[in-house]
Amino acid sequence: MNNFMFDFDGTLADSGEVCTLATQKAFIKNQLPAPTKQQVLDYMGLPIETFFPMLAPQASAKVLEQLYADFRMYCTQYEDSETKLFDGITTTLKGLHDAGKHLFILSSNSSQTIQHHLERFQIERFFTEIVGSDMVQNFKPDPESVNRVVHDFNLNRDRSVMIGDARYDLQMGKNAAVKTCGATWGAFNVASLRKEQPTYLIDQPQQLLEF
Repeated sequence: MNNFMFDFDGTLADSGEVCTLATQKAFIKNQLPAPTKQQVLDYMGLPIETFFPMLAPQASAKVLEQLYADFRMYCTQYEDSETKLFDGITTTLKGLHDAGKHLFILSSNSSQTIQHHLERFQIERFFTEIVGSDMVQNFKPDPESVNRVVHDFNLNRDRSVMIGDARYDLQMGKNAAVKTCGATWGAFNVASLRKEQPTYLIDQPQQLLEF
């Protein structure tokens, strides 16, 4: 593989607690039943604009907009203290980068948030491009994010792999006709990754160095 496309939350960084806390507090603030941690984690990998309406089908468009704003407010409060890189990520990224591989982040989070964390963890130099949910019209599992970097950087799909902890990441990769890799170290539901029959299924980031 020459081109490595990473999800961020749950793949490079452990941010499940941030998403759970921010979601629950936003729902409570808007007098809606707070979803369970299990419900929130099962939807991680999708942008909030996709899964909040699923968690609150009765909410009006106005309430949903307030939910989104409150979620982002609470994320800002918790993201630095509760978000950390998984073990082995920094050394793996450095190894891939030093080997001449091209690294990308394709995330359902905003590009601004991703950039903030890359700078905070001092790993921004490893990545060629970041594509956040604010930069596409169609969210995962639509292949728009993958197709964008394939087109912009003239990538060979056969030598490109989408790496993620959620089934939506793998579905996006398959929809874009690139290789797929399930990352079990941050996955909430490993069985759902296996069900997608990814090209690779790995338990440690360092295994990417063997691709």
